[in-house]
Amino acid sequence: MPSPMSRRSLIKLGGGLLTAGTLAACGSGSSSGSGTVTYWAAFTGSDVERYFKKNFIDRFNKSTKSVQVRMDVKQLQTLGKLTDTAVAAGRGPDVVYSDGPSSALSFAKSSNTVPLDSYAKKYGWQDKFLPWAWEASKVDGKLYSVPVGYGSVVLYYSPAVFKKNGWAVPKSLAEFEDICTAAKAKGMIPVGAGNSGYTAQSEWYLTAFLNAAAGPQALYEALTGKRPWDDKVFVDAITLYKQQIDKGWWGGAPDRYFTNTDTDMFTGLAQGKVAMYITGTWSFASADSFFTGDQKWEWAPLPSLSDTVKPGVFPLAIGTALSVNARAKNPAGAAEFIDSMIADPQDMLDYLAATGTNPAPLKFDQSAYPPSTDDRVARLYQTIQQSTNLGYASWCFMPPKSDTYLYTEFDKVITGSMKPAEFCKGLQKTFADELAAGSVPSPFEPTS
Repeated sequence: MPSPMSRRSLIKLGGGLLTAGTLAACGSGSSSGSGTVTYWAAFTGSDVERYFKKNFIDRFNKSTKSVQVRMDVKQLQTLGKLTDTAVAAGRGPDVVYSDGPSSALSFAKSSNTVPLDSYAKKYGWQDKFLPWAWEASKVDGKLYSVPVGYGSVVLYYSPAVFKKNGWAVPKSLAEFEDICTAAKAKGMIPVGAGNSGYTAQSEWYLTAFLNAAAGPQALYEALTGKRPWDDKVFVDAITLYKQQIDKGWWGGAPDRYFTNTDTDMFTGLAQGKVAMYITGTWSFASADSFFTGDQKWEWAPLPSLSDTVKPGVFPLAIGTALSVNARAKNPAGAAEFIDSMIADPQDMLDYLAATGTNPAPLKFDQSAYPPSTDDRVARLYQTIQQSTNLGYASWCFMPPKSDTYLYTEFDKVITGSMKPAEFCKGLQKTFADELAAGSVPSPFEPTS
C-alpha cells in the first residue's frame, strides 16, 4: 500500500508513496466540504503515482458519489515533519499519515486523531490483519491507526560476489565474523553502513543488531518494562557492535561511517566493494537500479549474533499507518477511503507486483501472488508469514523519544565519547519516562 517517506524514510523506501504535505496546503484545514476527503501523497516515481491514482483514488471515486477523495501530491522528503506540524496546528488532511505505531500513538495522545473501533467493526478490519500489526495499532486498548505498509530488515548480498569468494550466507556469529574478516583483508567493506545526510539511518543497523544479538524475547521484556535497557544483554550487544565498528567491519571505519550514504552502500554492493548490506525491505523496489547486466542481488534473513539467539529473526516494522484527523468534517468518509485500500488483499499483492511497494500486513493467501511478482519479494512476505522468529523494529515499537535517543546518541558510541553502558543507561532513563506516561506502542509477544 502507500509507503512512508518521513524522517526515517528519506532514503529507505523504493517505490512507495504516501502522505506528505506543504504548509501552504495546510491553510485550508481539513475537508473543504462534507463529501470531500483530503489526502496528501508523495511518490518515489511517476509510474507509482500513476498506478496508485488509477487503482486506488480514481477507482474509489467512481465507486461512490457520496464521498470523493482529493489527493494532493507533495514533496517526498518533507512528509513526516510537515504532516506533524500541520496536524498539531489543527490542520492537515482528513486522512493522517504516520510512519508507524509510535508516531500514530503521538497523534492519538494529543487528541489529534480519533478512535476507529466503530469503523473497524463495521468493515471487519481485525479479521483482515496479522495479529501483531493489529495489536501494535492500538492506544490504550482502542484502535487509532490502520497499518497499510510493512516490511522487515534483512541481509542483502551479491550471489556472484559470494560465489567468487567461496562464501555461504552467514547464519551464526562465527560465520558472520569469518566473512567480515575475509572481506576486510580483501579491501572490501564487510558490512555497508553509514548515516551521512540522514542520522536516523543508524536505527536500521541498531534494530538488526539488537534483534540478532539480544533477541526478540529480551526486546519484548524491555518494551514491556520487565527488563531495563541497561541490562547486561543490551550492554553486551552494543559493546559487540562497537567492537565490530572499530575493526572497520561496518562502513569501513568509524570515521567513514559519517560520510557513507545508503546509495554508496548499494553501489558498493553491486560493484563488489561491499560484501553485505543490512537494511530494510523497503529497498526491494530500488535495489535493481544499482545492478547492471547479469548482476543480481539477493536477500537472506539476519544471522544470529549471539549463541542465545536463533538465526533468521525478522524485525517487523509498520512503515505506514493511516488515521482520521480529529478535525475532519467527514470522518466516516475518511474511514471509508482507508477501508477501500485494504478491503481486498489482492489489490495489495497486485500493487506489490507492479511497483514493489511494501504491502499492508494483511492475511494473504500464499498462492495469491501475481505471476509477475518478483520471486525475491514474494518469498520475503511468504517467509515472514510462516515464521515464528519475529522481532521488533525500533521505529515501530519504541516510543518517539526513546527511538530518537537510540539513533542520535549512538553517534557518540561510534566516536568513543560515550561507553556502551552509559548509552544503555541513558536509553533506559528516556524509555522509563515514556513508559510511565503510557506512550509505548503495544508489542506482540514473541513465539520463537
